[in-house]
Amino acid sequence: MAIQPFAQKPVIQDRASLGKKFNKTRLNVYLDLLLTGMFVIEMEEHFSGLPLHEVLGVLFAVAFSLHIILHWDWVVSITRTFFSKLLHESRFNYLLNVALFVDMAFVTVSGILISRTLGLNITLGEEFGRTLQMLHMVGSELVLIIVALHVAMHWKWINTNAGKYLFGWVARIRGNRETRAQQDAIEV
Repeated sequence: MAIQPFAQKPVIQDRASLGKKFNKTRLNVYLDLLLTGMFVIEMEEHFSGLPLHEVLGVLFAVAFSLHIILHWDWVVSITRTFFSKLLHESRFNYLLNVALFVDMAFVTVSGILISRTLGLNITLGEEFGRTLQMLHMVGSELVLIIVALHVAMHWKWINTNAGKYLFGWVARIRGNRETRAQQDAIEV
């Protein structure tokens, strides 16, 4: 009689139990809400001051990376099928997302290089530092435009899922009131 120290469960059962516990769409909604709040504060340095602006920039880069990881299946799928039969909207969305990624990476790296409060003390020539700071600001403005297009492209998803996951409690309250009203009508 052989003893199996680690009995394996069927993969299907694990996925089913994982699906009940982990809702990827809900996580995306909350992460997108966090990214939106950070983005608004981050775009206006005078809201937070330079030290918080720089720390939020690094935290935003981490949250943005998580956003990409959560959508990695889509990235791989569209990358593989980019030149085959693919809707024009999907190609535009993909190119827009690539542009956003490249610009965000540039803004993050340039922000770290010109940082004055993160304690990195990277020595740049005065002229190069000013040029990089100007490019950082231009890149940030370009991010704003690309993010606006990104939101416009995904507005239907945002509207549907924000209503479901952020404002679903309104529908539940309304449903509870209607149920109570129906019960009251039956009792009378």
